[in-house]
Amino acid sequence: MRRRRRKKHTPRPGWSSSVAAGKSSCAGRVLLTGIVLAAAMVAMTVFFKVKTISVEGAEQYGSEELIAGMDVQKGDNLYLWNKNRVLSDLMHSFPYLESAQLRRRLPDGLVLTVTECTAAAAVRNEDNTFTYISAGGKVLENNAADGGLPTVLGVTLNAQMGDFLATGTDAHVDAMLNVLENMDAAGLLEKMSFLNLNDLTDVRIGYDKRFDIRAGALDDLTYRIRFAQTVISDRLSASDIGRLYWDAQNRLHFVPETAEDVARSGTDQAGDNPVTSPAYTNPDGEVGTTDNTNGDDPTDSRSDSSDSSDNLGLFR
Repeated sequence: MRRRRRKKHTPRPGWSSSVAAGKSSCAGRVLLTGIVLAAAMVAMTVFFKVKTISVEGAEQYGSEELIAGMDVQKGDNLYLWNKNRVLSDLMHSFPYLESAQLRRRLPDGLVLTVTECTAAAAVRNEDNTFTYISAGGKVLENNAADGGLPTVLGVTLNAQMGDFLATGTDAHVDAMLNVLENMDAAGLLEKMSFLNLNDLTDVRIGYDKRFDIRAGALDDLTYRIRFAQTVISDRLSASDIGRLYWDAQNRLHFVPETAEDVARSGTDQAGDNPVTSPAYTNPDGEVGTTDNTNGDDPTDSRSDSSDSSDNLGLFR
């Protein structure tokens, strides 16, 4: 039996030269790409230099101070640096910066735009020093005194200067930020005198050094702060001093006290101050009651009244 001979594979004419040409073309493209990238890098290094840095929005800090604290300076490349890292370092180095933005102004400038914050409260530490924080929860500085700021009790801070306090990890920190936010939104933060968070079911807020607002737990905080604000401005006189509290039926009461009693509620010696005066109802009845400091007869919340007190009825 005769074996078949295998035919030898004969390359087609021009095949070897085509492969060689393809390889040469690919190598050429890679080389060209490398040259272009190298030229771009050289151009960015040589031509795109920072020549001017300007600052907008700074008042507490000087422009030169902020520029000196940045990790990019005149003569540096306009692009070859990490913007997020530069801004993060700046925000920690200058705690009173609430926000910072950095943008390029071609051909050779940088513009730093900042928003500054102020201290809104002083958190008392275990060693009786104080840590100042902003209304937005940024840790600003440590100080031996409260600086005349509203003092906060019952909160332990575990944050560095320049940090924003994290939420969701500590109930007392969350409560503090909640109160600050609501007091600020109501326009009451500037006159807040203390915040006692030793007991989160009996939150106490000092206002104008005249009122001890017993907000209780914080489930209805927004409503209660607004309601207390309405009562203070519309129902109480400028000479009234005392305690505002809500009973189990969510009715608001006012009990006259001394300024010393009010201030004591913002300390570790705060007592329960049991209620001994009767409750007088808000004529609208559904939202709460206030003590009648003028000595009028109490009005049943279920009965009609000629005193509409519409402002109190707005907050349900």
